[in-house]
Amino acid sequence: MMRSMYSAVSGLSAHQTKMDVIGNNIANVNTVGFKSGRVTFQEVFSQTIRGASAPQDDRGGSNPQQIGLGANVASIDTIFTRGAAEATGVAADLMINGDNGFFIVSNDSNFANRSYTRAGNFKIDAAGNLVTTEGYRVLGYPVEESSYGGKPVYKTSLEGLKINQAATVPAQITTKATASGNLDSETKLLDPAPANLISEDPTDRDAVYIKTADGKYETNPDYADCIAREYTFEVNDKLGGTHTIRQAFIKTNENEFTVVSFYEGKDGTMTSFKDGATTNPATEVISFEDGIWESGGPLELTIDGAVTNGAGAVIFNVNYNDLTSYASDSNASAEKDDGYKAGTLDGYTIGADGTISGIFSNGVKTPLGRIAIANFKNPAGLQKTDSNMFINTANSGDPIIGKPGEAGFASLNPGTLEMSNVDLSREFTYMITTQRGFQANSRVITTTDQMLEELVNLKR
Repeated sequence: MMRSMYSAVSGLSAHQTKMDVIGNNIANVNTVGFKSGRVTFQEVFSQTIRGASAPQDDRGGSNPQQIGLGANVASIDTIFTRGAAEATGVAADLMINGDNGFFIVSNDSNFANRSYTRAGNFKIDAAGNLVTTEGYRVLGYPVEESSYGGKPVYKTSLEGLKINQAATVPAQITTKATASGNLDSETKLLDPAPANLISEDPTDRDAVYIKTADGKYETNPDYADCIAREYTFEVNDKLGGTHTIRQAFIKTNENEFTVVSFYEGKDGTMTSFKDGATTNPATEVISFEDGIWESGGPLELTIDGAVTNGAGAVIFNVNYNDLTSYASDSNASAEKDDGYKAGTLDGYTIGADGTISGIFSNGVKTPLGRIAIANFKNPAGLQKTDSNMFINTANSGDPIIGKPGEAGFASLNPGTLEMSNVDLSREFTYMITTQRGFQANSRVITTTDQMLEELVNLKR
């Protein structure tokens, strides 16, 4: 009779543990990245009253007779199914798109003491560190600052990622530019052609462009209709200084245009580009067939170091392969393919592959680092610590570290948080069954007590 009481006590204890886990699940129903727990029971040791016997010649076999001694907690498991996604639009909010995978964080200056979390509600602290709400630094592979703006050089060891608002991208010299668009094939032909396309003699009226006394070039009205297009574009010297280039396309033959180029100074004066060391203007003939570029270019131009304020000469090429020549309005233009001023960090974005890209004031977008994630062979073997974090154990295995979206690792969902995976309807159902189980075990104790009372009363 006493066995039933002790069995019921074990049942009460087991159901109390299950209710504790249910209560924790419900308490964390809105906790970012929370993983719910589950309790399973197992039968405790059974007392054998009579063992089993084998069949004999004169009688059959008998089964064992055993009385169970109650219930015990078999396991408290963490369920790692992915929670629902909540779009926040916050750049530092991240979600892992998979059931497996954890962000790696550390509160150690050497990044050796590591924890793992599914909660991606990160922040940027005053020093520019990417951190959790508890100040743990998010680990990944930073880019060497010296490579900003060029080919990124990633560090090979895990370190704390940083988005330094004081970061700068050094200026880069322009080496090439590309012209694109259309040159009207119906532009008036330059016929008869003058002796010079460009003249530096203000009294020479037989040239397409004539230099004036104030240092500028004006268009000869007699040939204005022969110019299909004029445009300007900018190039940079090695210190980031900006220089304006003007180019004009003159129709000098059927299906051919001759390009002439000028350097425009800050004061509005213009200088014709020369052909190397000669005094001849630097020109290039662009030919088309059926409206498609056929030949001509690239044209190499040199800005003399005397006008770059100590930045030295700028040598760059202009490519014309993308030009067309159809019977349509001329809209050709040119843009530099490289080269920019020095810039400071204006903002950042985080991609699905974990790459943190800095957006600088000069328009350059360059990687600042890449977030790392960790997989485990047995995530259920991880041990919860605090603040939505886990540590690895002997049964979880060592972390397998990789990069989002590569080699089987889950990608990231930027601007999104993973919500708790607690299912309230299921938890309420568990709560009802747990309460009934607890109640039934308490009734066993009450009934056993009544039986004992009847036994004691026999002596009366």
